[in-house]
Amino acid sequence: MKVLFLGDIVGKKGREVIRDLLPSLKKDYKIDFVIANGENAAHGKGITYKLYNQLLEYGIDCITLGNHAFSKKEIIDYLNQADKLICPINHINQLGKGYRIFKIKDKKICVINCLGTFMFEDYALDPYKEMDKMFKKTRKENVDYYIVDFHGEATAEKRVFVEYYKNKLSAVIGTHTHVQTADEQIIGSTAFISDVGMCGPFDSIIGRDSEECIKKMVKKEKTKYTISLNPAILCGLYIEFSDNNKKAIDIKRIQIRPSIK
Repeated sequence: MKVLFLGDIVGKKGREVIRDLLPSLKKDYKIDFVIANGENAAHGKGITYKLYNQLLEYGIDCITLGNHAFSKKEIIDYLNQADKLICPINHINQLGKGYRIFKIKDKKICVINCLGTFMFEDYALDPYKEMDKMFKKTRKENVDYYIVDFHGEATAEKRVFVEYYKNKLSAVIGTHTHVQTADEQIIGSTAFISDVGMCGPFDSIIGRDSEECIKKMVKKEKTKYTISLNPAILCGLYIEFSDNNKKAIDIKRIQIRPSIK
């Protein structure tokens, strides 16, 4: 089983780079299943039902979210229809589905979206309690692969999570910081990276317009939330799992930067 995980899709340029590069990535890596984090797809915060469908048309098989999951309130009205959208399992509101099971070839993949608690204390429930509930609910489903998008600020928190579940999970893929880390590895039998990075404007402040960030942070001016329109970087993670023992056997970071002219 070969899985591609695409980092946080940020704004229009992030969506466009997925559209342009995903078909060739799927072909080159012979990908069976594509997961992407879409919590920043709509102007940098949240996702709309229209953009959810657009990203599926580009070749993504399921979309995870994060702390901005419900920033665009309209998505709440479509949660029952969006059967490939996965909301944080431990969000305090617990809207939508925190995990979904997909049948690919003759295997079952369970994709889970989970929030870290560091800096998310106001709206993140205990991730361990919610994960343990999920395992109980899926016990009879004969799941072959459990893949977690762990959306959080702290590298250490993500590492503790994978260490705790390394004998139960197939992959723990960190999202949220938009900066790809260089710590991809297989821990026990679990593929892991602290943060997969983003698919969004490369010349930016984690996707946001740089000048606007300077105005806000340095000059203390009131700003909007303007996403950069510069060409995008694509960050992702390739993971291969054994079809026999279901363990992760290969992991590779993918980073495609825009051409600088």
